[in-house]
Amino acid sequence: MRVCKEMTKMWIGLVALGLAFGQTPEYGYEVATVKKADPAARGNRIGPGPQGGMRTSNTTLQMLIAFVYNVQDYQIVDAPAWVKSEAFDVSFTPDRPEAMPGPGTKVGEVETYIGRQRLRLKAVLRDRFGLVLREETRQLPVYVLVVAKGGHKLKTPDEGKKGPSMSTNQERGIMTGYGINMGLLTGALARYLKRPVTDETGFMTPFDMTLEFKPDAVATGQKDDALAADLEGASIFTALQEQLGLKLESKKGPVTVYVVEKAEHPGEN
Repeated sequence: MRVCKEMTKMWIGLVALGLAFGQTPEYGYEVATVKKADPAARGNRIGPGPQGGMRTSNTTLQMLIAFVYNVQDYQIVDAPAWVKSEAFDVSFTPDRPEAMPGPGTKVGEVETYIGRQRLRLKAVLRDRFGLVLREETRQLPVYVLVVAKGGHKLKTPDEGKKGPSMSTNQERGIMTGYGINMGLLTGALARYLKRPVTDETGFMTPFDMTLEFKPDAVATGQKDDALAADLEGASIFTALQEQLGLKLESKKGPVTVYVVEKAEHPGEN
């Protein structure tokens, strides 16, 4: 999902605030509109909206749930098929005035701002989509990241590059990180592989890395398996070992999931 440039740095890695199930939102919205997205629309956007609110474009309900609860798609389970396939444009104005954080805004203030916006969007999903979720812990397949035989090949951070910064180009099969830690790497791997990844490397210091691999049709959501097969390169599992000296091991472990008990198509505005 593509998040607007102004908000990207604010939303990556933020902890959801005050989103416990059953809690009445402390912040709400004044007016909300929900409509079907243009079938010809390309890309997805979640970003600032009118009067300090939010606006999304071409976003599925699953994308919105993932943003509100700060979780990955694989943690949203038992949802009707349309939750993942039908896209909507959503917009709301806040119940009280909001000012967009600027470049000089303190990190803590940005976090609380994003927390308020998540609470407001949570209220929209409750009221307009009739969304009801239940939190559970299930034993599911997970990956564990360890150091491969021969040791890691991670690089000392380049002082000339600003970090921490982590980016993934799924179509080209490239992950790049500057001044990152294992948390950012495992997060990127989990998003790409659509499975939880836990760190057992014991590596605690920042590092730079570039990982080049053959894109996987399942991980990237490509429908043309033949096209994916024509692409050159090693799988991400082989590339991790050869290029970074790291290894992914498949196991089962406890994973927090969010069960969709109820979701309804939104009515007319």
